[in-house]
Amino acid sequence: MQLRTFIIVLLSLIFSNAVAEELTIPPEKAVIMFNTKLGDVTFAHQMHAGLKITECKTCHHKLEPTDTAVKPCHECHMHKPKDKAKADDGEAPFTKTAFHTRCIGCHEYTVAQGEQAGPLKKKCKLCHVKPPK
Repeated sequence: MQLRTFIIVLLSLIFSNAVAEELTIPPEKAVIMFNTKLGDVTFAHQMHAGLKITECKTCHHKLEPTDTAVKPCHECHMHKPKDKAKADDGEAPFTKTAFHTRCIGCHEYTVAQGEQAGPLKKKCKLCHVKPPK
């Protein structure tokens, strides 16, 4: 029985490593720029992927072991409500809510663990930077 469990664990590790190797960050996604009304947000994707507290599913929460590509956030998270009367009807949160919750939440968690992290809430301009005129 223990040998069977060992083989299953070993195969799952091999499979998960194969998937992880396939899902490398393309060079054009190493740094991602989000253009917002408040200012551009530069996300160091490659740097975040290399942190010891993160894995792909930290942000790409719908990623399945069988996936060979990552879905864009905006496939599920909308920029604005299609119908303003439907603020939250159980659908995925709007992009702004999803990013702020995920990013700020991770930064707060990291700081609570005694590590350095990026900006926290109430310091919008640390992430959102207006381009020079």
